[in-house]
Amino acid sequence: KDLVCVVNIQHNCIDSKCAGSIYSTVHQERSETMQTWTVICHEPTCKFLLNTYSIHNYTHIIATLPLSL
Repeated sequence: KDLVCVVNIQHNCIDSKCAGSIYSTVHQERSETMQTWTVICHEPTCKFLLNTYSIHNYTHIIATLPLSL
């Protein structure tokens, strides 16, 4: 009964200086291919992104955020 709304937050890679430094092989149907893809190494952070303008819970969320934001 204490739950008011649900929000989705995203890790802020730009401000946290996360980098793609690991390469992993792409698998297709349990077989390794010649293709690789970059895996992002996320840095530990308390910085997250919250889009309060495009969600229906805006009034509940804005009431909890500090005025400085």
